[in-house]
Amino acid sequence: MKSIDLSAMLDALFPIIWIVGGWGVGWILEVFLVGRLRKIAERTTWEGDDILIGAVDRLVRVAALLLGTHVAFGHWSFPAAVATLLHKGLVIAGILVATVFVSRIATGFVRLYTRGVEGVVPSTSIFLSLTRVLVMVIGVLIALQSVGISIAPILTAMGVGGLATALALQPTLSNLFSGIQILASRSIRPGDFIRLGSGEEGYVQDISWRIATIRTPINNLVIVPNAKLADAVVTNFHAPDREMPLVIPVTVAYGSDLDLVERTTIEVGRQVLAGTPGGVESYEPLIRYAGLGDSAIQFNAILRVKEWSDQGLVRHEFLRRLLDAYKRDGIDIPFPQRVVHQAP
Repeated sequence: MKSIDLSAMLDALFPIIWIVGGWGVGWILEVFLVGRLRKIAERTTWEGDDILIGAVDRLVRVAALLLGTHVAFGHWSFPAAVATLLHKGLVIAGILVATVFVSRIATGFVRLYTRGVEGVVPSTSIFLSLTRVLVMVIGVLIALQSVGISIAPILTAMGVGGLATALALQPTLSNLFSGIQILASRSIRPGDFIRLGSGEEGYVQDISWRIATIRTPINNLVIVPNAKLADAVVTNFHAPDREMPLVIPVTVAYGSDLDLVERTTIEVGRQVLAGTPGGVESYEPLIRYAGLGDSAIQFNAILRVKEWSDQGLVRHEFLRRLLDAYKRDGIDIPFPQRVVHQAP
């Protein structure tokens, strides 16, 4: 009698052991095997292996739990309807786990590709969102088809409903497709410094499915709908190159030795570009005379900086050193003055 009771007890505990054991094996694999692979991936230069290892994060134990539960259900007696329902639930859960795994891989490689193409750290969330939604929709449809639910009526309803949704959500869809068009044309990319025709300027932080976020130089955010950004007149200071000329107007007094003015100004420009962060050291500064003013000779000193944000520091250093150099060489920067001749 005792052996019969012990056998019945083991039969009752056996499925629970499979479920708990599946979770435990998954936890061990995730902690030791996946953890070891993650450390190996961190030492490689290819970022794809980090994406693959990161995709299984917390999914190994879930997959092992589902496998253990599947085996456990084989040792339990359920009514046919309940057994069918449980089997379909396990199938749907397994497909959803696989869908999450594929979604993580897809979005990871999309993020890696966009970052490599753009050459900037921030990536565009619009591509990530579209990729994630597309993979999840396909996964859900596969799960429904796997448990015997026909997806043909669903696709038909989605087509008819999509038309009604498109009419109701015209502004939203306009922003979505405008964002895709902006990114596809590569006229504006995250990390670019732009100025809108309305006067707002700053770094493009992100282009999502509805809005573009622009961070101004004083660290405020300007939110622009994608449709308005696509229709706006935009100056992109990072296209086609990030480097840009820096034009600084200067005046000197009439009677100045222009050869000395040119030599002194260019020498100061060389020193500034060589010793100031953001200056293009290989660029040869130059000056171009711009006009003869009421009280001074006007010209522009032309330097070159690595990007828009470097203008302030380079201009500051140039003007400060130029004033000292002009004082040293006896070059006058005149005050505005007007000569009035009085008739006798």
